Amino acid sequence: MARTALCAMERWKNNGMNILRRGREEPSSGGRNRDRRGTATVELAVVAPLLVFLLLGVIDVGQFVNSEQVISNASRVGARLASRNTTLNVSEVESSVLGYLARSFPGASPTVLAATVQVNVTDADGAVVPGGDLTTISEGSPVSVKVTAQFDSVRWLSAIGLLNNKTLEMTTVM
Repeated sequence: MARTALCAMERWKNNGMNILRRGREEPSSGGRNRDRRGTATVELAVVAPLLVFLLLGVIDVGQFVNSEQVISNASRVGARLASRNTTLNVSEVESSVLGYLARSFPGASPTVLAATVQVNVTDADGAVVPGGDLTTISEGSPVSVKVTAQFDSVRWLSAIGLLNNKTLEMTTVM
């Protein structure tokens, strides 16, 4: 009796499979395992592309958020430079912003960045600085630096069309 209970318990532990001494499994009911062979492979073939697409989408959105933060930092760097009394013209601010972006996006060429990034420096009233001369702004007045960039120029994963032709834009006032 104890032997029969032990065998039933072993079969129950092995999900109804009789384990032979040679290590093979033998179905205990009909040919149920033979019908399920390859099911996991088919399920993986169906689900794996969806998971890869989801992973690539998450990476692309993460890169978009990171790029937005870098553009925000570049705007802050430009505003900090423009608000100092030692900066004379807008071209210094533009080169500083483009230099920051070139260091932050090493995969993007400086010529592409220069073509796709716009840096606008305005005074407290929102008017463009006349002649690009920052000395015309009175001391203590706020200066605004707006940086606009195309996300396509700095992204490295463009296979997902979710964020194509998006514009990143940040403004900092100091």
